[in-house]
Amino acid sequence: MRNKSIDLDKIAASLDISPSMYHYAVDRYNGISKYLESKGIKAEFYPQGSFRTGTVTRPMKNGVETDFEIDVICLLNYDKNIISAEEVKKIVGDALKENDTYRKKLQPEEDRCWTLDYAEVSGDVGLKLDVVPAVPEEPTKILKLIDLSINTEYAKKAILITDKHENSYGWLSSNPSGYGSWFDDINKKYLEIDLRQKKEKILNENKNLFDNNAKIEDVPDYYVRSSLQRVIQLLKRHRDIFFYRNGSKLKPSSVIITSLSAKIASETSPKKVDELLKYVINGLEDYCSLLKNEKPKERYDGEIPSYIKKENEKWWIPNPVDPDDNYADYWTDEHAKAFFMWISAIKRDLINPTPLNETQYINGLQTSFGKESIEKSINLTNSVSTAYTNPIEIKRPTKPWGMNIEFR
Repeated sequence: MRNKSIDLDKIAASLDISPSMYHYAVDRYNGISKYLESKGIKAEFYPQGSFRTGTVTRPMKNGVETDFEIDVICLLNYDKNIISAEEVKKIVGDALKENDTYRKKLQPEEDRCWTLDYAEVSGDVGLKLDVVPAVPEEPTKILKLIDLSINTEYAKKAILITDKHENSYGWLSSNPSGYGSWFDDINKKYLEIDLRQKKEKILNENKNLFDNNAKIEDVPDYYVRSSLQRVIQLLKRHRDIFFYRNGSKLKPSSVIITSLSAKIASETSPKKVDELLKYVINGLEDYCSLLKNEKPKERYDGEIPSYIKKENEKWWIPNPVDPDDNYADYWTDEHAKAFFMWISAIKRDLINPTPLNETQYINGLQTSFGKESIEKSINLTNSVSTAYTNPIEIKRPTKPWGMNIEFR
């Protein structure tokens, strides 16, 4: 009989950025940092988003896998009171344009970043590097965060990123490093499970990234994936396919998925991928009563935490390192309905099916991640043949497929 946890881990690994491409990305932004310093622009570069939390999933656009998109902060040590957001943005952009190599890769200016396109880094897989100019946050904001009970070490990492609207520039509060530390603190207990064995496997499979005399201890944690990180990767890909096949633009953002998954995972002891996935989805399902303006049911150990709230017809999913920042600020009731419909689909596709009924189990995996993807990531040689009739071809889809679920 198949092992569900192992299957899910392999599927998530097939969606992940490889250690060699991770190394390539780090090498690229470190190179930019050194180049800027040679131009008299001292900047600290560090990753943000899924690259920082180790939950990278290869993006999809219109059902097709696209290049990896890596976000990095370019933190300049300027005071926002003596330099404008436009000046900071253009300091970085103008320097990149002066270099032949970077100028050829530079894309048109984005609202918050400069994008460098590294096409086909490995096979047909390319890399887009989003460089986000920023300056340190004002001390008053940091003190406010601390007053709101945000961990002092998280709060101190707050920054201001440049934000362009049409031809007007401004500052936007952000704290990707503080968020990363918050996530690390939750993920730590999950990361420690089988850590040595995972590092040994990474070392053996990626000899080119390490010295000949490298030991297991030399493998950095950021190459390793915990069950929590795998769960988030699986949810992000299921989301992409589910909302694509149903023709909906109401899909939840990755930061919502990551934040809610981590908060729920913080409540329990470390679990295998399949067990944690079930725990997270059941935890999210508890909030569906908010659609009826009813209080979520109490859990076995008391009142349900306010990870998702609805107050005065406004949906709230607070940023864990800035309570005033609402990740669900764009949500309408339609977004919430679509979210909980997606949660129901995950239960149907991934939670309820078990290897005891292998046909149903494999069908659920293929519905979730695409037939081709499943065949490439897990060995189906000894599995029963399936009656799967609803495929999505990840490489070359022609049109949306599957159920015509109406989000209304």
